[in-house]
Amino acid sequence: MNSLSLERYKVLLVGTKIPENIGSVARLLENYAVKEGGLVAPQCEWREGAAQWMATGPSRDRLNALPVYDSLKDAVSDCHAVVGFTARAGKTRKLSLKLETLSGKLEGKVALVFGREDFCLLSDEVDLCTHLCALDTGTAFPALNLSHSVAVVLSRLFNDENTSRRGHHEVATLEHLDPMFKHLEDTLRTLGYTEEGNPERVLSKLKKIYQRAALTRGEIDLLSGMYTQTQKKSGVGP
Repeated sequence: MNSLSLERYKVLLVGTKIPENIGSVARLLENYAVKEGGLVAPQCEWREGAAQWMATGPSRDRLNALPVYDSLKDAVSDCHAVVGFTARAGKTRKLSLKLETLSGKLEGKVALVFGREDFCLLSDEVDLCTHLCALDTGTAFPALNLSHSVAVVLSRLFNDENTSRRGHHEVATLEHLDPMFKHLEDTLRTLGYTEEGNPERVLSKLKKIYQRAALTRGEIDLLSGMYTQTQKKSGVGP
């Protein structure tokens, strides 16, 4: 990793409705030398007008070059971890990461996902996040502006990443995890582990555990081999 940069991070804005926020974030990508950014199903025009005015100098070129994705799943397929920033927590939105520990806990390429100005991230988008994080604020007025949230996160990560001499292991991307998850599901069904209760909930919880573990490609192969042997020993596997 080059000094004074955030090369391993990918900033994604989901369903953004205010063009000034997109322009401001494009500027932040340049300020903090973030390697990648992108827009997921934007709900406003950013190629002209207010967004262009907010993104000055070289950040205007970054703004105009931002890739656009139809879905969050497409946007994060090449990432090893996905951190969703949310102002809402609850039974189905359990916070699993604090900003001050993000850099030290997550390896490889990390997507930083910021949701809509009014509704944050939808439930299916939250499901794609390996981790959820909320920013600490005063209780009287806790809601941060979207671009301000991005600024807080990037400032902290920039400081943490560029004062650290840690090496980062080559962990598997979410795309590489998908076949293993299918293998896991087949194995659990073979064993009858998901027959009672809510099988999808069991699988979802197990996936979250594996996603947070930052597995390498070799570790995925090891687990897949274990699943294959389990199915063989059960007498119904290949």
